[in-house]
This record gives sequence, structure tokens and C-alpha cells, in this order.
Amino acid sequence: MIFTSNIFLFLYLPVYLLFYYAAKFSWRSYIIVIGSYSFYAWWRPDFLLLFVGITYWNYVFGLKIHALRDVDKPKAFRWLTVGVIGNLATLGYFKYANFGVEAIAAAMQQFGLDTFTLEKIILPLGISFYVFQALSYIVDIYRKDADPTNRFVDFAAFISLFPQLIAGPILRYSLIADQLRQRTHSWDLFSLGVSRFMLGFTKKVFIADSIAPLNSYLMSASDPTLIDVWIGSLASLVQLYFDFSGYSDMAIGLGMMMGFRFAENFNQPFLCMSMTEFWRRWHLTLSGFLRDYIFIPIAKTGWVTAAIASFITMALSGLWHGASFSFILFGVYFGVFMVIEKRFGFTTGIDSPYSFVRNFIAVAMVVMAMPLFITGNLSHSINIYAGAMGLHGVGSFDPMLISTSKMTLAFLALAMVWVVITGVINRRFYALKQEVYVMSHVSKWQAAILWAAFVISVTKLAASSFSPFLYFQF
Repeated sequence: MIFTSNIFLFLYLPVYLLFYYAAKFSWRSYIIVIGSYSFYAWWRPDFLLLFVGITYWNYVFGLKIHALRDVDKPKAFRWLTVGVIGNLATLGYFKYANFGVEAIAAAMQQFGLDTFTLEKIILPLGISFYVFQALSYIVDIYRKDADPTNRFVDFAAFISLFPQLIAGPILRYSLIADQLRQRTHSWDLFSLGVSRFMLGFTKKVFIADSIAPLNSYLMSASDPTLIDVWIGSLASLVQLYFDFSGYSDMAIGLGMMMGFRFAENFNQPFLCMSMTEFWRRWHLTLSGFLRDYIFIPIAKTGWVTAAIASFITMALSGLWHGASFSFILFGVYFGVFMVIEKRFGFTTGIDSPYSFVRNFIAVAMVVMAMPLFITGNLSHSINIYAGAMGLHGVGSFDPMLISTSKMTLAFLALAMVWVVITGVINRRFYALKQEVYVMSHVSKWQAAILWAAFVISVTKLAASSFSPFLYFQF
């Protein structure tokens, strides 16, 4: 089940909210767990057992680590180590076992040795996200950044909270614990959540899905030309932004409808003036996780410089996105540029003075990372990069228009206008405050526009085919 489906909009969500608000506050964690487990089981009921198992594993380890951290810290660390290994082993098996076996078999084949195969392992939906949340829970308890909950149902609600279960934002227990114990429900917050949900729905269905044919055109081109690659890669980045930020908006909006305040996940990434700044604006909850649980621990060892720690962190972020060499190189690509920026003082921050030239160059560099990301295949990416250098010819817009339409390019232009307008608003009113530009208030005319866009998007959805969110594959 996905947010952009009729069964979610007109059946699941109304029924869920009805039961949620009919229950006493002390029972609402149970409603969250039952509703979220039902939401997840809609995809594969059998993988719900794995999900519940990971939840119980980390709940038990959290209690044990808390009991030992002040009286026997070495033993608490051993429990933490086992807990972390258990989580990573589960993620590693389901996400990376096939990739590892294929890589080993390919290496053996080069030496003329007999190879072997592994039956295709199905990747459980959202496992990269909920394993990271579980990891942060036991690590934060060990670091004394959080205390465990004594109610299993509250911890289960934290892990399973359906708005962010499949593709984030990645939640930290230390930031959500108080909200599980007590949170405010109001009509103002609920209506703001509805508005935020409609905004995300419009971004996904009306914008991202309308741009998708350009991405498909680039992916299907046997010898993409220079025009194909640059327009297709730009469209892929814009589509990914509207798709993923749209999902995050919907998740945050649904959380507001239940009284929760989730962390923001995007802060105008197209305003970046360096690769480092891009990751301070893009997928913020993942960037924060990587900083706090990978970069800082590596840097604190003193074995490597901060620049090398950044490189290692970005390489691992590429591996987190997908089990292939192209995803690893995707992370390495950003890591290399971040090391160069740090070495020569090119790093920028959110409050750095704006430069159009640096902004243009940074976005162009991000666009050039997209072939590695969208293909998930190294040889396919290399063929696209050959096209980017004009090795397949300059080309023209005619084949692209035949395969897609002028309307598709018009939606790409509309998306770019959207990005520019919101970027100007962000720089003008929010940059110096270090705040993310989001809706804190919705006026009557803004609400009218949102409702109109939402109705149009629902109508478009009814006439289109199934279109899952791009980050579901991770």
C-alpha cells in the first residue's frame, strides 16, 4: 500500500484516523502499532515477522544496555556490539548477500574457478530505514542520549509508525520519545498536516510522475546523445527530488494529523554551492545519521583526517542506497569532491553568501552523478557518460519529443520554476535563520490552491498506472 493510492486515501486513512481519535491517549500507541503493521503487511505479510523480530531484538537489547551502562560499561558495550551486529547482519543478508555472491563469483571466474550462485533474495520493504532507526535507539541508550521505554508498545510504535516506515524521514528515539508519552492534538495542527500531505501528494503525482517519461527515455536509449543525457539526467534529479520530498511532505503531514512533529528531510537542495552543502540540504535525516553514527566516530579515532572520514562516510552512504558497484561509486563520487572542497576551501554552508556561478556548477555536478544512481548498473552508467561527452553525437530534441511529449518537457520547466521560486523565498526570508522553508501557516488562498492541486492530482492518479515512490527500492 502506498500513499498515492485510492485504497489508502479513501479507505485505510479515514478508518485509521477514526480508530485513532476514538481511542484514549493511553491506547493510541496500540492503534499505531496495529494500523502500521496492517499497512506493512499489505505488501508481504510474511515479512511482518522479520519486522516484529527486529523490533523485539532491539527493545530487549535497549533494556539490557541501560541496566549495565552505569554499573558495568564494558559489558554494556559487549551487549551493544552484539545488538549492532545482529541488525547489520540482518540488513546485510537481505540487501547485500546476492551482490556479494555475484562479486565473488565474478572474481573466481577470472581465475577459471568454478562459480556458484545464490537464489534471489527478496529485499524487505523499508528495511534500510527501520534498521537504522533501531540502531540509533540502542546506540543512543549506550551514549546516554536517551533512556529506554518500559512499554514495548511505545517502542513498537516508534519503529513502525506508518507515515515514515517505508522511506523515512529516519526518526531518532531521543527526539520522538517525549511525543510518544505526551503530544498535543489540535485542529490547527491537524489541518496543517492535511495541507502538508496535499503538498507532497501534488509534488509526487502531478510533478514527479509527469517528468518520469524523460527518465525512462534516457534509461531505454541504447546510445544516448549529449542532449539525451543532460536533459534526461536533469529530469531524473528533479523527478527524484519531487518524488522523495513529496513522500517526506506526506509523511510529515500524516504525523501532524496524529500530533507528531517529525524532523524535516529537505532544505532547498538546488540552492547548494558545493557538494558538501548539497548533503546539508538533501535527505537531512540520513545525513544526520551518517554524521552522528559513522563520520564522528571515525573522525574521533584519530586514525584518519576529517576529510578521509567524510570520504568513507559517503562511500558507505552509496552502499546504503543500493547493492551494486554503481551505487558505491555514487557515494565515492560525492566523497571525492567533498575531500577536494575541504582541501582547497571550497566548502560552503547554508548561510554562505549566494553565488549563481557556484550554484550552477554544484547543481551540474550533482546532475552528473545521476546516471550512477538511476541505473544501478556500472556498464549502463558508463554508456550514459559516453553520451554526456558527445561520443554518441549531439542529437536533437525530436526523438525525445516523439518518445515523451512537449507536455513532459513543460512539466520539467514547471518544476524548475517551482524550485527557483521556493529557493528565492528561502534565501530571502529563512537563510539567516538557518530554518527550513516549510508551511507553518496556510492562508485561505493557499489552502484553495492546495485543494485544487490535490483534486487535479487525484484525478490524474485515477487515470494513470501504479507508480511507487523511487526510494522504496532502498
